[in-house]
Amino acid sequence: MTSSLTRPPIAAFQNHLFRENAIDLLRRLPDESVDLLFTDPPYSSGGLHSSARARPAGEKYITSSGPRYPDFSHDNKDQRSWTFWCMTWLEQALRVTKRRGYLVCFIDWRQLPSLTDAVQGAGFIWQGIAVWDKTQGRARPRRGGFSHQAEYMVWATREGTASTDVYLPGVFTERLAYPKRHMTEKPIGLAREVMRLVPAGSTVLDPFAGSGTFLVAARDAGHHWIGSEIEPEYYDVAKQRMACASSLNNKT
Repeated sequence: MTSSLTRPPIAAFQNHLFRENAIDLLRRLPDESVDLLFTDPPYSSGGLHSSARARPAGEKYITSSGPRYPDFSHDNKDQRSWTFWCMTWLEQALRVTKRRGYLVCFIDWRQLPSLTDAVQGAGFIWQGIAVWDKTQGRARPRRGGFSHQAEYMVWATREGTASTDVYLPGVFTERLAYPKRHMTEKPIGLAREVMRLVPAGSTVLDPFAGSGTFLVAARDAGHHWIGSEIEPEYYDVAKQRMACASSLNNKT
């Protein structure tokens, strides 16, 4: 394992997208080098029983006859092993987060209790939950119950919140624009709001970058960004998005 004496400086990682396992990248980053870790890991959700969770992601999360998206791995764990896996990468996330840094992590209702346990077990201070309201029409109605119209952001800090004048809402009502680039994509507008937590020039890390939405938002906000994505199809999508963002910035 890489020791703190041999890890490269954070500048060696900034503004790069790596095609590698999230935990491997986290282990290579120096201590206390990240201001905001904002990510959307595989939920291993999509079913109440192990047989349902073990199905490919495309079968669990896409129920219409619309566009098909590349599948992604690490999404077939049971709740106990998923919680253990989260603690593995969250312990490294705690090490690389600055003392006044933030963790913001997306999750759904099924895995929300497990994630809040893992966040605290890894050593973060759990500060609360924010809600992404997908809006009516973006979630199927459920007869005799409530529609699964929302996903959640668990947010935490290493020590305490920074003394800033930023006041974010607890509910973000935003309709995801179609066509999507990733089957579990999140809205770019919401991501841009989260970036306000840290001042311009901060370092933002997304170890599960997917199609790169959070990296684009970080770049747009004037932050340094670091991402990793293990799936080749989504790595290519994210890399192309960041290249387009860089080209646009050079023209302005």
